[in-house]
Amino acid sequence: MTPPFPPRVVEPALRAILLGCIVLLASGAVLARSSDRDQPLDVHAGGLDGLISQHGDTLLTDVIITQGTLRIEAAHATVSRENGNVTRVVLLGEPALLQQENDDGVLMKAQANRIQYDTSSETVLLTGAVRIDQGRDVFRGARVTYDTRNGHISGDGGSGGRIHLTIQPSNKPPAD
Repeated sequence: MTPPFPPRVVEPALRAILLGCIVLLASGAVLARSSDRDQPLDVHAGGLDGLISQHGDTLLTDVIITQGTLRIEAAHATVSRENGNVTRVVLLGEPALLQQENDDGVLMKAQANRIQYDTSSETVLLTGAVRIDQGRDVFRGARVTYDTRNGHISGDGGSGGRIHLTIQPSNKPPAD
């Protein structure tokens, strides 16, 4: 059976995709399970289209990426490069999904129509029908920005909308 893309085209493009995914995983190092980076990165996609250069974009369609507890699902994933370095990773879907456990075993699930990671500012931007579940707590809004350098998060409800947070009370120890 002949592969859908010549190996010399796929190999450099896949290396860029894998590097982009590693950058995305590393961006959430504070929230992510630290051992995930030591696990194999597995990428499944319906298609691949990209440039064999140090500049440009590589596109994956119908993509599922897993590494340890990290799971990403998107209709489209674009990895942008300049001078051989990944500058941006964009996940698109209705919704695009990202989930991962932290070192305490708490699962974080995020979904949005667009999830973008910018390597220069080290920020993750989620836009369009954003929902983030972490443990039993839930955040919903139109737009969320997360600065991975300092853990700062900001969000809004979009044009005339409002954000919605549901924060569950902490579990009390049993009475004696």
